[in-house]
Amino acid sequence: MSFLSVIPEAEAGPELRQIYQELKGPWGFVPNYFLASGKRPELIRLQAALYEAIYAKGVLPQKLKEQIGVVVAGINASSYCVAYHMEVLRRMGIEKALSRKLATNYESAPVELSAMALFRFAAKLTKAPCDIVKGDIELLKAEGWSEDAIYETVMAVAMMSLFNRVSLGLGLLADF
Repeated sequence: MSFLSVIPEAEAGPELRQIYQELKGPWGFVPNYFLASGKRPELIRLQAALYEAIYAKGVLPQKLKEQIGVVVAGINASSYCVAYHMEVLRRMGIEKALSRKLATNYESAPVELSAMALFRFAAKLTKAPCDIVKGDIELLKAEGWSEDAIYETVMAVAMMSLFNRVSLGLGLLADF
């Protein structure tokens, strides 16, 4: 489950038990990511709020941000995050074959050109962040993306990179 000890539901104090109950809602269980973070309930709340603010709100559809997240998780070889977010996408109506393609070879995914531009940008930001230049932003604008959409893409990549590092560093096993 994790390289470090976790706090299972049965051993959670009142604050953590409440957080676990909230996180359990959509899944019917507490994902390993949050069990492994049980020692710091305040960080669980902050990460959940960050996910909500970046992925569930804004100008880009959540489905597209989740696809960006799967591209990033695939590049980062975070099997935990790939599996988790593929399940999120499945529940949003995205076929597993497309999610798998995004995680393993996004360049060959059957998506609109404008979405592919975001995926390419996300890949570059993940692999070589120091190589991002104004021209990269201009390419996205030429594909019709607004500055707000580009900003959300950057934030989605950054947040997924954080989650990937946590899952990899803690040695989390996939829930799905």
